[in-house]
Amino acid sequence: MTGGLPPVGQGFDPTAGYPEDVPLGYDPANEGFAGVITTVDGEGNTQQMYCIDIRVLTYEGLGYENGSWDESNVPNIGYVNRVLNSYYPDQPGLPEAANDNIRAAAVQAAVWFFSDGYVLQDTDPVRPLTAQIVADVLAAGPLTEPPAPDVGITPPVAAGPVDGVAGPFTITSGAVAELTVGVTPGYTLYTDAAGTVPLVGTTVPAGTQLWVRNTAQTTDPAELTATAVVPVQTGNVYLYAGSNPQVTEAQKLILAADSQIESNAQATAEFFIPGDLVVNKTFAGEGAGLQGAITLNVACGAAGTFVIDIPAGTAAGVSQTISDLPVGTVCEVSEPVTGSNTQVTVTPVLPGPVTVTADGPNVLDVANTVDLNPGSLTVVKSLTGAAAGLQGDITVIVTCEDAGIEETLTIPAGSAAGDYAGTITDIPAGTACTVTEPQTGATDLVAVTTGLPEVVEIQPGADSQALVTNDVSYIYGSLVLTKTITGPGAGLQSDVRIVLTCGDSFTEEILIPAGTVAGDQIRVFDRVPAGSSCTVTEPATGANSSVTVDAVLPEAVTVLGGESVNAEVTNTYSVLGKDKLAETGANGLSSVWTASLCILALGTFLVIVSVRRRTS
Repeated sequence: MTGGLPPVGQGFDPTAGYPEDVPLGYDPANEGFAGVITTVDGEGNTQQMYCIDIRVLTYEGLGYENGSWDESNVPNIGYVNRVLNSYYPDQPGLPEAANDNIRAAAVQAAVWFFSDGYVLQDTDPVRPLTAQIVADVLAAGPLTEPPAPDVGITPPVAAGPVDGVAGPFTITSGAVAELTVGVTPGYTLYTDAAGTVPLVGTTVPAGTQLWVRNTAQTTDPAELTATAVVPVQTGNVYLYAGSNPQVTEAQKLILAADSQIESNAQATAEFFIPGDLVVNKTFAGEGAGLQGAITLNVACGAAGTFVIDIPAGTAAGVSQTISDLPVGTVCEVSEPVTGSNTQVTVTPVLPGPVTVTADGPNVLDVANTVDLNPGSLTVVKSLTGAAAGLQGDITVIVTCEDAGIEETLTIPAGSAAGDYAGTITDIPAGTACTVTEPQTGATDLVAVTTGLPEVVEIQPGADSQALVTNDVSYIYGSLVLTKTITGPGAGLQSDVRIVLTCGDSFTEEILIPAGTVAGDQIRVFDRVPAGSSCTVTEPATGANSSVTVDAVLPEAVTVLGGESVNAEVTNTYSVLGKDKLAETGANGLSSVWTASLCILALGTFLVIVSVRRRTS
């Protein structure tokens, strides 16, 4: 092939299209070979590759391994992959040409255009095919990187102590069920974390975990390999493996068609001289044991971060050892979760970083001071009783001697029934508080029965309650009501109804039946609230068609506690018509009625014994 390359370090833009001829300033580049490069793997499988690094040579005997696009550092490799997936040998017969040699040369020239800026001279017979390939690929756009061969070992590096094992290493492959594994001579593979069960044979199922032991107990690293023949997609790159000490670099290759290739993965087992780190956790303070769960993070650089969880309620010291840390590792502890809660506040004291040595002691001491949170006391005053609202001032005193607290809650006189509350905050936990009530609200009119709580101990971070009850009841006096019935018509009257009203809470009605004879009717009322002003009314006086009444009612009287007061009601009854008869006789009328009346009081009945008419 005849053509040219842009000078080293000069950029190029393949998206501008294929030039009509080699641009001015390009360096001549007449390639003696352009086409498919055949490779062979350790199992004898052959593959077809193209070059993606025109300035570097390759030849028989050089070793290659699969790499990523990023590792290849080849520009425009997405367009290269479009070329490979659209033309020979992945797509046999394309582009149209006399034979596969010409097709391969045209495709390689197109690959070089995108990877290296290579342009064929306008006289080169392959040029028209290459120019058309470039135009079609630019129109179609680049492809993404294909998946790498799926043989893998994770993690790529693991470390262990010289007297132990490194791992675990997980052998993976999604395409095959079994893989062949190997390790550097002088090292042994195990299937358990303790390194006591050696691997038998060299074949393992995909997903197997392995550990590596250094039988010589040196710090030299070992290489673990996993190998399998797997399908590999077009577009995967292969890079020089550095297997020849005399060759520092070799041409980069890219797979031209899907193939079965022996693929392998490597991982490194590193070994170090170990040391142990001891993490101690201690607790002090009155609240020790009341804290919540605690989390310690021990960050040890490349060795990782170790999490130590301490359960809630732990009061005794805790010690935990982190074993097999590489000597020289610097470890530092933090406490992202201290265990502080509503009851306690935890203050951690953290040490500085520690550098791990082989002989130790390597210790991180973490001290926690656990202080009780203050609490509060809510005093609830409950007013009940029939006389609630009539009491005087109430004074409640809260005394917390150890804390030097004395607070007063005052409920004004006349406060209605219900609950009244006051809260005292920031009382040290464990403080004993007493509640007294020097003023209960009792007066001459009401009695107060008080219920006081026992000594209240303040709980940390909580609101304690103290209930004080006041039951307010009336103080009673008595009232003696005397009803006097008198007069000539006494016994002829109808029902008499008397109403006694004392304040708002006491009302009594007294019925004296019709025909009650002359005399005193006495009623005693013992449970009259003290201080009540009592009035007497007489809605029904007993007046009727036979008698008239002259009623004398008392003034209002006030009942005193524990004393008796009197109220007197007098009804004088007169007979209708009796005075008129006497007047007629005095005037000497021609006829005079003389009536002899005998009044017999039998219950409520009026009996007329005789009536006689006399003529003068």
